Amino acid sequence: MEKKKNRTGLRVFGGILVGIALCLIAGFVLYNQGYVTINANNAEKDKVKEETKDEEKGKETTTNNNYNNLGFDSSKVTNANGNNYTLTVSSHASGINISLDSTRTKVTLAINNALVNEAYALGWITNSNNYVYDPHEITFSKKIVDIFFGGIGQDASGDVILFLMEDGTVEYIPLKAALSAGIENLKSYGTLSGLSDVVKFYQANANNSITILAQTKDGTTYDLSTIINNASNNQ
Repeated sequence: MEKKKNRTGLRVFGGILVGIALCLIAGFVLYNQGYVTINANNAEKDKVKEETKDEEKGKETTTNNNYNNLGFDSSKVTNANGNNYTLTVSSHASGINISLDSTRTKVTLAINNALVNEAYALGWITNSNNYVYDPHEITFSKKIVDIFFGGIGQDASGDVILFLMEDGTVEYIPLKAALSAGIENLKSYGTLSGLSDVVKFYQANANNSITILAQTKDGTTYDLSTIINNASNNQ
C-alpha cells in the first residue's frame, strides 16, 4: 500500500510539472504572436496621451505667462502721436475708489463729491468738509479681467477708467464728461473701436503729454489718446 501511495504522489507531482510547462509554453507562444502586449500597448498609448496633455497645458501656461511678460517696446506703438514714449506711474485725481465684485461684472465707484468737484472743476455745491464716499454701481454684460485708472492730456480733465473685458475688448468712462452729465448717470461709454486682444495697459509720456497705451497679445501697442478722443466726440 505504501508503494501505491508513493506512485500516486509522483504522478500528481509530475502532472503539476507538466501543467506548469504547458502554461509557460502557451505564454511564450502568445507573447510571440503579440497577444499579451495589447495591455502594454494601451498603457503606452495612455501614457502618450497624458504626456501630450501635459505638454499642451505647459504650452498654454507658457503662452499666458508670455502675455503677462511682453515687455514695453515704444517702436511697436502703431498709431504714435509722438516720439520717445516713456513709461510713467499711473496717477489720477483723488476722490474716487473703484472695486469689483466676485462675479467680475459689477463695479462700484465710491465718489467723494467734494474732492471730485475740486479735481474736475464741476461747479457742484458741496460741503468742503464732506469726506463721505457715496457708492455708484455699474453693471457690465461681460466679465472684467482688469481695470485701469489713468489719464490723457496735461490735466485731470483727461482722466479715464478703462475696463479690460474677458474677450480682449476695452470699455471706458471719460470721467469729467460722465460726471458733468450728472453723477447719477455715471456709466460705461461703450467699447473702444479698433481694439481687440488687449492684455495690458501702460501709462506713458510722449512729447510732454500723458497718454495711455494698450498692448495686444502679439505685442502691438496702441496710443489710446486719439481713440478715446474720437470715441468721446462721437457720443
